[in-house]
Amino acid sequence: MKKTKKGLYRTKKISYKKLIFVMLVIIVLLLAALIVVWNSDAKNVLIGIGKISTAKVTDDETTYSYYENNGGSLLTPDQDHGLGTGMMAEVIVPYAECTDGAISDNRSSPLCSALTRGTVDRVVSSVGGADNPVYVLESGVKVNDEYLKITENGFLLPDNALAVSTCEESANGVKFTLDTKWAVPVQMKTEPQEYFVGYLERAYNVQEYTAEYLDIHFARTTEFSGKLDFSSSDVIRSWKWILEEDGGTLRLNLKEKGAFYGVSYSLDKNGRFAFVIKQNIRTDTSPVVMLDPGHGGSDPGASSLSEEYESTVTLSIAEKVADNLAARGVKVLMTRREESDVSLDTRIAMIRKYSPTLFVSIHCDSSETPSLFGTHTFYYENFSQPLANSIQQKMADVYAALYQSDPTKAAESNRGIKFYPFAVTRTENCPSVLVECGYLSNETDCDFLMSEAGRLQIADAIADGIAEQLNIA
Repeated sequence: MKKTKKGLYRTKKISYKKLIFVMLVIIVLLLAALIVVWNSDAKNVLIGIGKISTAKVTDDETTYSYYENNGGSLLTPDQDHGLGTGMMAEVIVPYAECTDGAISDNRSSPLCSALTRGTVDRVVSSVGGADNPVYVLESGVKVNDEYLKITENGFLLPDNALAVSTCEESANGVKFTLDTKWAVPVQMKTEPQEYFVGYLERAYNVQEYTAEYLDIHFARTTEFSGKLDFSSSDVIRSWKWILEEDGGTLRLNLKEKGAFYGVSYSLDKNGRFAFVIKQNIRTDTSPVVMLDPGHGGSDPGASSLSEEYESTVTLSIAEKVADNLAARGVKVLMTRREESDVSLDTRIAMIRKYSPTLFVSIHCDSSETPSLFGTHTFYYENFSQPLANSIQQKMADVYAALYQSDPTKAAESNRGIKFYPFAVTRTENCPSVLVECGYLSNETDCDFLMSEAGRLQIADAIADGIAEQLNIA
């Protein structure tokens, strides 16, 4: 009997040693895997069933000449078309911001959409100084010299014709491509929409988003052939071609008033116009939210009363928003996850490249007037107004509770939603907003922003506003 016990004891002792050894091996392997992930570019983190990762763009996604890389398939100003010559402009950046050429005001306008790389147009005049001219193009818009390649005696181009090449479901909507003779200027806007003059006398504030259709206008285009099939789209009901004096407009009628969530547009490498009409974000089962912690690296932003910089605060809040959304199963892309330099051009290129479901830039306010306090949210495109409204309502509740001892201040802390042309919100790709989370220059706001509890409440409010738009719990 003793031998049996001794034998059993020996067996158990050997099993424990093996178990400990196996556990140590597993721990070492896990640590090695974590080190590899942490040192990788993506630094992906799994939380719940969502995923958080860092967006990346390459140099050729910020600037290059379309025709130098993809030439030969389209007519260009370098070829003689028998129509004479004139000063010609080619867009050499991914998307060139433009303004209304008929007015002296150079302020950004959501009624003038950006021109994609490769777009060609005739220059009719220029304004501004010789060091930084702004060119007025035949299509009616003004574009800064830095976005263009100018050919003094380029060959004029003939009227254009479009033909449907493809129309099919894509990963995040319906994609259609159009064959074209040359890269004519394209402008897009959703209508009808009423605007009012608001913050800083800006004219494009929206009380309620009311659009019923998307108009895509092609300059110098007189023909359109082929049929588009939007039967798989949960956003577009029907389409029609409208011929006009200065070109033609493809009108896409929405299935539901005020239900439009962005359009991606480019000139593809086959020399075709490519459009993706975003699907309804409220029924999207795999939404992707891009979070943008403001500033970073050599651009720390505003300094708080406690001498902590805005870039640190916004990163902390953004990480908490990301954790909240990931726990709900949302995929999250962040423009930065450390104190690194990320230029505005790079952030905009990230939006264009990834075309997320929603984009939210997180900032903190500061003022030379320390009595200013509270939170507000900014948008640019009219279809971004609903997202701004959802987030602002949740943020307003947080600040009303912070100032609950003073009913007047509790009400005033809600500074509302406002139209303003921040660079990161000027995109047609998706609803895009910028949230000001409070004033670092105000004692009460700053104390709240410096506290872990305060940051968590703000992050939860932003996440709840996003979730409300995505129609998720």
